[in-house]
Amino acid sequence: MKTSSSKVVGYWHYGVILTYLSVISAIAGMFLSVAVSPMWGVVCLFVSGICDSFDGIVARSRKNRTDDENAFGCQIDSLSDIIAFGIAPVMIGWGMGMHRWYYIVVFGLFVMCALIRLAHFNVKADKAAKAVTVSAELAECAAADTAPKKRAYEGLPVTNVAVGLPVFFLVATMFHNVLITHIIMAVAYFGFSLLFVLRFRVPKLGWRGIVITITVEVALVIALALVRTLVCGVPLA
Repeated sequence: MKTSSSKVVGYWHYGVILTYLSVISAIAGMFLSVAVSPMWGVVCLFVSGICDSFDGIVARSRKNRTDDENAFGCQIDSLSDIIAFGIAPVMIGWGMGMHRWYYIVVFGLFVMCALIRLAHFNVKADKAAKAVTVSAELAECAAADTAPKKRAYEGLPVTNVAVGLPVFFLVATMFHNVLITHIIMAVAYFGFSLLFVLRFRVPKLGWRGIVITITVEVALVIALALVRTLVCGVPLA
């Protein structure tokens, strides 16, 4: 089945739809963080995380993919990640009023470390692809960070920001002191930056693990949101 067009570039099929939706959600989150409320940016970040969690599974469900389609899937996934989990999270902080120069330095470090991680492991994935026969599994190489059979990540995947940052945001905004809120968020951005580039092993989850993680995250976020609203008296918006 033909999935590319002679009139436009790229590939257009259901195997990449979640990646595209992740980018759309991230862009919406950027605007909402600044124009409406950073809370909506956090919601969009979580939506991007869900899309990214399942895009590899959806991509692998397509049979008889060409080498070009696999390579395109790798590139588009990595490029979308820097938007959704590198730039969009920074706009949440900006929407929270973190405008001083030292916060901008932290934001710059965050984006740079995310970019370095993605680029570094894209290079490793490219070397792995040249060493073996290109297979369908390589369509998620950007998410796997290395050879298709490797069952662990080296360092924290940038997509984990979609899990961690909402928790930090809810905890940080429980305080009525803006300085404390900003300090907690700055520590979170700095911590993620280090975890992106440090070498340590993070187990790669299958679809069951992903579902469990999302379920636990939703339960935790709801619990924190209730404490934030009912105990601390901070409105959700």
